[in-house]
Amino acid sequence: MLNNSELLMKLEKEFQKKYEIQKKFYESKIKALQAEFDYYKDKMRLEIENKARWVKEEITSFYNVKCVEDTEKLKSYYEERLTSQKNWYEKEIVRRQKETEDWHINNLTEKISFIKNQYEAKINELEKELKIQEENFNTFIEEQKKIYEEQIKPFRKFIRLRNKIEKKFGFLLKTSEKENEHSDCNSKILNDNKIPKVSVILPVYNVGKYLRQSLDSLINQTLKDIEIICVNDGSTDESYEILEEYKAKDNRIKVIHKSNKGTGAARNDGLRIAQGECIGFVDPDDWVKPSMFERLYEEIKEKNLDIAMCMPDGYDEKNAVNAPFPYFIDENFKNIIDNRVFNWHDLSPFQYPMCVWNKLYSKKFIDKNKIDFAEGLDFEDHKFIFGALLAAQRVFFIREKLYIYRFNREGSVLTDNNRRLIDHIKIFDIVEDLMKKTNTYEVLRNDFLNYKIHNLLYYYSMIKDEYKKEYYEEMKKSLKETNLTSKEYNMLCEKYPELKNISV
Repeated sequence: MLNNSELLMKLEKEFQKKYEIQKKFYESKIKALQAEFDYYKDKMRLEIENKARWVKEEITSFYNVKCVEDTEKLKSYYEERLTSQKNWYEKEIVRRQKETEDWHINNLTEKISFIKNQYEAKINELEKELKIQEENFNTFIEEQKKIYEEQIKPFRKFIRLRNKIEKKFGFLLKTSEKENEHSDCNSKILNDNKIPKVSVILPVYNVGKYLRQSLDSLINQTLKDIEIICVNDGSTDESYEILEEYKAKDNRIKVIHKSNKGTGAARNDGLRIAQGECIGFVDPDDWVKPSMFERLYEEIKEKNLDIAMCMPDGYDEKNAVNAPFPYFIDENFKNIIDNRVFNWHDLSPFQYPMCVWNKLYSKKFIDKNKIDFAEGLDFEDHKFIFGALLAAQRVFFIREKLYIYRFNREGSVLTDNNRRLIDHIKIFDIVEDLMKKTNTYEVLRNDFLNYKIHNLLYYYSMIKDEYKKEYYEEMKKSLKETNLTSKEYNMLCEKYPELKNISV
């Protein structure tokens, strides 16, 4: 009987034998399947290759035919599209052109409406101003009437007596034949030319000592067609009698008597009634050479100027000699452009001496730019002259000395050196405002600052000690309001070392 070990070995051999037989069966089966798979694989590859070749041939054949057809179709398609696009753009251009035209038309309507409103507002403003001017003029006329009434009272008895004599004896009191002849001659001048060529304005205040020389120089001008407007600003000396005397001799002389309001107000009063094509100013303690106004008038007419100016000459009253005033020496006029028309763009008005009376101004120019004098202040002419020079487009200069400036006389602001010099500071503030209104401040600021500092320090050194503190405070305030930059301050201190002593 077999034991367990032998039985196990036997079973194992039988299982191994069956396994080998089964393995060979499956291996042969696998080989058969592998061969069948390879067959179908080769067959499929051949079919795919054949199919691909056929498809390629078919596509190539189709493409060769189709490409030609599609090219024609595409060409036709794009031509239609281009035509459509062209039509659209043409219509769009017309549409947009019309839209632009409509916009401009509407905008033009708005602009016209805006301009119309502006003009209406300006007209209303001018009407109000005209009304104010009319009221002022009426007030001025009433004042004149009262003044004339007061002045004529002493003569009423004489007039009544003369009327009685004329009525009783039948004759008239006549002026001398010479005065009649002179008056007839001047009447002819005014009648032949209703609008005089030049109006000369004299503000008169207590200058009786010099007034005759000034008036004689005017009535003897080579230009006869002038009016001489004398504004007696409340004089208490013999000026009144002298003016009336000359008025009786020459009817080109117009005299206004008024209460004292200052030189600026007097000159403005003269400007209101001036009729001349051009305006000139003469201080009644000065005089002019016979050809002055004819020369300047000719230049204005020939060159269509706003301003014509000449050189001033001087007379030292204290020493009774002809001599140039230091401010008006020839050297200070060397920068002025010769032989051509110029304006502030060419030459800053702060770079040559400032004076109102060595010039002749077009009245249209003055009226258009509303140029006038400061009132209630000394140095009132700064407002007028800088206002004129900043606005003028056409200025011409001749180097002939035609105006005689009298200096070193008693009663002059520059001689007395009293508190009136403080007005100089206030005038600079007015000039600064003028520059801002004419849009010249930024361009001319450096020139203005140099001019201002030079004059402030000069008059500070000149004013009497009793007024120095007040002048200093006003000067310091004005400099602070000028808002000097550190660069400007350092530049000015370098030029004017005294400025460092003023706490700005």
